[in-house]
Order: sequence, then structure tokens, then C-alpha cells
Amino acid sequence: MEMRQFRYFDSIVKYGTMREAAAKLFISEPSISQQIHELQKEIGLPLFEKQGRKIVLTPEGKQLLPLVQAILEAVSELEVGISEILNPGSGLIKLGVIPITRLDFVPKKLTEFVKIYPDICVELIESGTLEIIERLLDDTMDVALIAANSRIKSLMELSGIKYQVLYNANSVAIASYNHPLAKYDKISFSQLMDVRIILRRQGIYREEIDSFLGDLVKNDGIYSTDTYETSIKLVESNLGIAIMPETFISASGLKESSKIKVIPLDDFQVSLDICFIHKKRNYYPLYLTNFMQIFTDITD
Repeated sequence: MEMRQFRYFDSIVKYGTMREAAAKLFISEPSISQQIHELQKEIGLPLFEKQGRKIVLTPEGKQLLPLVQAILEAVSELEVGISEILNPGSGLIKLGVIPITRLDFVPKKLTEFVKIYPDICVELIESGTLEIIERLLDDTMDVALIAANSRIKSLMELSGIKYQVLYNANSVAIASYNHPLAKYDKISFSQLMDVRIILRRQGIYREEIDSFLGDLVKNDGIYSTDTYETSIKLVESNLGIAIMPETFISASGLKESSKIKVIPLDDFQVSLDICFIHKKRNYYPLYLTNFMQIFTDITD
């Protein structure tokens, strides 16, 4: 048995077909097929079976998969450990962030880390919560800051991802000073029934708002955008009321804007936990361990 055969086996499971796995691994489909044939022949067990045009794991393949994944993860940790021994003080950390975390918290923590490890590179990857979790599981990301509700926390627990809640992201409304609701110091749930609401199109935050507002978001009174910045532009044009995390407002300095008013929510609240997450591993490089400690230290 060869390590590449284990990698091919894991990749076919991950990507669903030999063709897709071969493309991701930059090898030919006949090559990956031949190696899987040799692996099955050597261990004496069928690993895949055809179901129509697809191939799926056999019962024996399902039993073998976690053992193969454990071997691959151990080898990966060994390679990282060797690299750290050969090149102490150098390395790369891939940090995933969502839009509401990158503006104030992240720079502060990175500044603290750089003082200790000036030669460690940090790559910031901005994406949505579900995309970040997928990349963490695919080992194309090391650690991340995400927004999580109860469903996401359950998903992470089942997937072998550890998380620590850092702080809670509550919501506020923002409106143009020309909007009728701008005269109020707080906005109630009932007041939203007769105004157009501006929300981000996708993401865990939108999921939570949809769940809370219910039928209100099913009518024609919604503008959907891809970024908070676009939502703010629509608010400035007096096209509706936006609901977004207070952390984004404060970090963007929007409280000082002369065009919009930030209005607290009165009798309802939409909130998510901002969590620091990483995959469960037996070994972490020292610089990554210290990086995680810095980001999860919320005493200040």
C-alpha cells in the first residue's frame, strides 16, 4: 500500500467521482483508477461500487475511510512538524474571516501576534460561514472567525471542529435621516411591517433574520444585497431600513455619518455568536498554538 493510494481513495470520496478527483489532483483518470484497483487488490476488499453513473463506497469502504483519513492527517501533522523543526519561526497561517469580524478585532490581534512572530505570514481569506467551515474540513484553511447559530454549532460538533465563543453580535437598524422612522430612538417589531427592509442576500445572519421575522420577509418589502456596503448605499438613498450587526456599524465608523441614523431595536433582537474555530488535531505548530491563544484571549 502506498500513501498516494490513500490520498486518491480519500479524494474520490471527497469529490464524488474519479474524474473530479483526478482533476483536483492534476492526474489522469486512468491513473487514479489503476491505483484504486491496485489498492483494492492488495487489501482484498472492494472499496467502491457503481450506482447508475455514480460510484459510492461499499460497506467495507465505509469502514476503511476513517482509518485512511486518520493516517493522512497523521502524515500531514508529521510534515508540518518536520517543517517547523527545519525552519523554526517561519510558516503560513490561513485565517478565515467573515465581514463583521475583520474590521476591528482582527487587526488588533494580528498586531499582537506579529510582535512575537514577525516572520510568520498570515493570509486572510474572507468568505461566508459555511464556505469557511468547508475549507477548514478540506485542510485549505487553518483557523477562522465565523458567526454561528445553534445549527452551525451542532454542525461543527458533528464535523470535528472545535469552537470558542468570543463575543455576541447584536443587531441594529440604520435609516436615512429623511426616513419617517429616523425620528424614533428605538424601532419596534411592529414598525417594520410597513417599511421596506434591506438585508444581505445569503449567509447565517440572513438565515437567522428570516427565521425571526417569518412572514415579514416573504412579501415584496425586501431588498437583498451581497454586501453591507451596498445596503448602506441603499439606506443613504432612503430606499429602506437596513438591519445589520452592530459590530459592523461601530467598526466602520458609521455612527459618525451625517447621512444615516443608527437606531437600536426595541422589543426584538437578532444576534449571533462570533466564534473562533479550528479543526481538532493532535499536533499544532508552536506558532499556530500561540496564534490561537492570542485570538481566543478576550480578557481585554
